[in-house]
Amino acid sequence: MWTDTHLHLDPEDNHAKIFQDARANKVTQFLVLGTSLDDCQRIIDLADPKHGVYVAAGLHPHVASTFIDLEPFKAWHKNPACKAVGEIGLDYHYDFSPRDQQRKVFELFLDFAVQIKKPPVIHCRNAFDDCYDIVKSTLPHGYPFLIHSFADDKPEARKWLDLGATLSFNGIVTFNKAQNVRNGLAITPLDRLLIETDAPYLAPIPYRGKRNQPAYIPYIAQRIADEKFTTIEDLARITTENANRFFAFKPQK
Repeated sequence: MWTDTHLHLDPEDNHAKIFQDARANKVTQFLVLGTSLDDCQRIIDLADPKHGVYVAAGLHPHVASTFIDLEPFKAWHKNPACKAVGEIGLDYHYDFSPRDQQRKVFELFLDFAVQIKKPPVIHCRNAFDDCYDIVKSTLPHGYPFLIHSFADDKPEARKWLDLGATLSFNGIVTFNKAQNVRNGLAITPLDRLLIETDAPYLAPIPYRGKRNQPAYIPYIAQRIADEKFTTIEDLARITTENANRFFAFKPQK
């Protein structure tokens, strides 16, 4: 059985079919990420731990400029199905929010994650140096955190791992020109590895360019298993155990 540790659901999506198709491919646990106030409110209402659907609430760097205060996030995180603080971080590729505002909000949410004892799920795009420095200076030594959609190279992976990170890989790892990501994967220990889709974005080969969905986890996983010289069965077991431990999921017996 597989766990998709990072996906997004749009309001117009047929959520029931998305989960049905995923379960048909043995993807049975999901972490749905909130990225804005409206998004977080909507996904909190979709949480269904009895059927493996968990959520995370945070403010994406694209909308960091909309931040007012943490009060709504404090309320959402009282829900036991809300397992992580995210998606938060820095995005210097698009710069939809001013960088100083991104950094300020990122620090606030990291502090909040520590306060409520939940792991942060971090978006880091074209912002490694600032992102690394903020994480290192803000989180206590050894505090668990996740770098989602790892897209850098071996040196960045090494620095994150040395800082205690768990790294999550998605469809990018299947792309022909993404050898840098596979370099990072090569040095990531299996017990510090998670798998995600980042649906509806970044569909893996052979679906690249199409709308991504959790049902495509096995395509990502097969490439990861090949790169890590392990079996698909062992990878499924290990990464689901990692997800259960990292996010404190409580699978139904």
